[in-house]
Amino acid sequence: MNFVDSHCHMDAYTEKSGVEFDTWWNSVDPKPDALVHVSCEEPTFEYAKKISDQYPNVYASFGVHPLNADFYNERVEQELLKLWARPKTVGIGEIGFEYHYECASHKKQRAVFERQLEIGLPFQKVFVLHLREAEEDSLSVLRNANLKGATLHVHSCTTSAHFVDEVLKLPCRVYVGFTGILTFKSAADVREAASHVPLDRLLLETDSPYLAPVPHRGKVSHAGMIPDTGKVLAEVQGVPFEELMMTVRQNTRDCYGI
Repeated sequence: MNFVDSHCHMDAYTEKSGVEFDTWWNSVDPKPDALVHVSCEEPTFEYAKKISDQYPNVYASFGVHPLNADFYNERVEQELLKLWARPKTVGIGEIGFEYHYECASHKKQRAVFERQLEIGLPFQKVFVLHLREAEEDSLSVLRNANLKGATLHVHSCTTSAHFVDEVLKLPCRVYVGFTGILTFKSAADVREAASHVPLDRLLLETDSPYLAPVPHRGKVSHAGMIPDTGKVLAEVQGVPFEELMMTVRQNTRDCYGI
């Protein structure tokens, strides 16, 4: 079975599980073809550089998460510009809005989101979007941005079916990623949103070490659990599991080039 974890945080996985990356990579079964390790604040940039340089199948995404928007400054921006130019960097983000937790002001989050969209576009990397409980503001920013030639990955989709419909209308390539949340009994609205995404625009991800799918609830999540989410996504889409996994694997090639 071929699959990619299109969004994970392996440094947080090690911190939470106590298992170093080498040990995990050599023992995980089933093993993913590749990982996209996402680095969301300056203190984690060095780890992302190291792990993506060391392992051929590990790629990186760098950005300032909305939770960290207050720490965005000129020095961090200059570092991001260097990181985005790296060959093993496939994504810009995660960037966007976080309205569930109290953090930076909505105004500051918007400014940092818009700035990273603006300066990131010339790099032709995937914009990895964290858009939590901010549908109206998210659509406002994305509709007003210059997205010609852009590719978006709506990470860990928990938005409404209406939002999915609207974001798929944007004048760029849009992929929508689903985590273990899709398998939760309480997540009927997420499954409804997933049913609105065309088969060729779906991605699978873990957001490891968070959001372990059923039947692993309560455990530290990792890429080996991707097939469990894939089984539910296949049911939602009304296609055989093997077809779903094969199609999503191709979608990850089309989206990230890996």
